[in-house]
Amino acid sequence: MPLLSGVVAFRVLVHSRHDLTEVLAYSDDTKEVISRIVPVRLTTIGAVTTWSANLWIDTSRLNVGKQKIHIRAWAGTRLAGRMRRFVVVQSEETTLSAVPDAAQSSSYVQSPGSPTDDATSWVLSQPVERHYPPGALLSGPVKSILVLRTDQLGDVSASLPAMARLRRLFPQAHVTMLLQKSNVPVARASGVADEYLDLTLRYDPKTERRYLDAEADAHLRTQLRGRSFDLAIDLSPGAESQPLLLLCSARHRVGFKPEQFPFLDFGIEVISRERINRKPIISHTAHVELLVSTLGQLMDQRRETIPRREPISPQLDSTPPIIVHSGARHPINRWPIENFLQLCGALAAASGREILFFVDDHALDDAARVRCSELPGVTLMECLSMDAFDALVASAALFVANDTGPKHLAAARGVPVVSIAIPRLNWQEWGQNQGGVILSRAVPCAGCGLNNRDACGRDAACITTISVETVLKAALDIFERSKTEKEKMSPDGAKIPV
Repeated sequence: MPLLSGVVAFRVLVHSRHDLTEVLAYSDDTKEVISRIVPVRLTTIGAVTTWSANLWIDTSRLNVGKQKIHIRAWAGTRLAGRMRRFVVVQSEETTLSAVPDAAQSSSYVQSPGSPTDDATSWVLSQPVERHYPPGALLSGPVKSILVLRTDQLGDVSASLPAMARLRRLFPQAHVTMLLQKSNVPVARASGVADEYLDLTLRYDPKTERRYLDAEADAHLRTQLRGRSFDLAIDLSPGAESQPLLLLCSARHRVGFKPEQFPFLDFGIEVISRERINRKPIISHTAHVELLVSTLGQLMDQRRETIPRREPISPQLDSTPPIIVHSGARHPINRWPIENFLQLCGALAAASGREILFFVDDHALDDAARVRCSELPGVTLMECLSMDAFDALVASAALFVANDTGPKHLAAARGVPVVSIAIPRLNWQEWGQNQGGVILSRAVPCAGCGLNNRDACGRDAACITTISVETVLKAALDIFERSKTEKEKMSPDGAKIPV
């Protein structure tokens, strides 16, 4: 059953022959309405229409524990559809105690101080978040690590280089190893951990698998009881020992086969094949160490910028412009064009720089052209070749855009970027490489992965409600910071064009 805490989202699709007017959520305990919304029409096939409703519910109005939430679709006074969902409600204190990182997620919205039946107003009243890329792969310091290598002697021996590398990667961490009792002396003599826990696995020749019997299970649980780790990592590339990670309390769980084990927070899969028999050819030692080395590389996700090889036009180099780009392939990613127009005018006035404004064809109507012509310091740009566009982007002092391809190009060229992002995907994945800021709003339906704006059920409120003032302030902050940093980097402190 779903575990609910804070403000949560129920996005439902309703297929009905009737024109829906409202979708309501009811508490099973009190029978009160806890959320309501007007559904959005998606498609009609024959006499049946599909509707989308995205209900936001403040779970602090519900009793803690198991219960049911009833959802009913209405066509006027006619009940057109109903469903119920069994859930478990958990207090926020319990959630934040068990998962301290929850408050950092764009999907977790804490309940207001007093329970509310208007969760929408509460969510949209919260400040837009600023994220500075790149995000750390592991949140918070890593002070305690549990390493699993519960296989046989050969597996443990082949993994010693990976264990040693892990210690070098986190030199301040207290490392605890869990391995079979017979292999403890080998690991201890190698100095790869500070503490050693043991277990005994039985082998079933019929299934060719190892397992914990009742006595060994109880022994392991006793050793792990009351302990918690910042990082728990299983070095086995197989599929037998990963479930043991669930027996420990860990802020982050790492291992192989992340598709097979969804409780892993990070993992990789390594596949190599010999050309004839198609069996693996990467050594087991290298295979295991790849997990640790990849983890190490991602502790700092900044990657190099790639400047253009061709020189920038002297005219652009003397007074770099600010570029604002309103385009995005999916409509759900688009900040309103009216907001972009207001931003351009305000940014030109505040920065003293020329604003080059790119608008996709779908939004480039006569009204947009007239508005741009009336904005001092703003130039509406026509379509350019990719090479010309790239050269112009590489020359910019600042790039402001939706979360879309052009902003990634600007970041790759080393230009500071202000990205107006919708949390349909995590900002950590699709935020720009480095430099600038990502603006996004935390909403309970973050991570929806939708491309269809209508299916959202809220007309992409998570991005459309980001104010012009919020983006303008972030843009000016990044612009001024960039100027200061470039002046510091110039020879002898002389000012250079920014």
